[in-house]
Amino acid sequence: MTDPLDEALDARLRTAFAPPSSAQFAAQARAVVRAPAPRVMWPWLLAAAALMLTIGLFVLRPARGPEGHDGAELGAMWVAAYEHAETSGFGSASCCDPAQDFGVACEQRFAVRIGLGGDSDVTLRGCYCGLPTGGSVAVLADTKHGPVGVFVVARGQDPKPCLPAGSTLHLARRELGPLVIYAVSRSQQLPSLEQFALSP
Repeated sequence: MTDPLDEALDARLRTAFAPPSSAQFAAQARAVVRAPAPRVMWPWLLAAAALMLTIGLFVLRPARGPEGHDGAELGAMWVAAYEHAETSGFGSASCCDPAQDFGVACEQRFAVRIGLGGDSDVTLRGCYCGLPTGGSVAVLADTKHGPVGVFVVARGQDPKPCLPAGSTLHLARRELGPLVIYAVSRSQQLPSLEQFALSP
């Protein structure tokens, strides 16, 4: 025996959960195929952020010396080299190579030769050959104000060195064509770096 209430309930459930017609399935499938794929923006945003970070690292980072040192590190190396030359006997064979020509050393390193003017009161003792100088060309010189260490770097590799805090040495700087020349000395009256010139 069938209960009329059960039959009414079954009819309502069949109506409520009836599958869509084949025409409805086809219409939905056509709508999905025609709909444009959603645009994913995050990969483009990630690539743009990476590009900006790369540009920032190369453009905004401080200049580095020839061997990657910053200004403070390079200045500390030059102070150590100067003090080593002093304790070794400024210009002695233990810290100075008089056979190595300063102009030739600059030409080999930078493709530019540097020399002294004819009326210069600076006497070059020889290229420094003791402690590391951070990739700069270094020469020891005598002046009327005392011994001087001269350090040369390419302008594009000039981190603008500074001497360590508390150092009793003094530093002078001069741009010369594609190069930058620094002088380190105990005297506040540093020799005029104008005496150095590019040689033909």
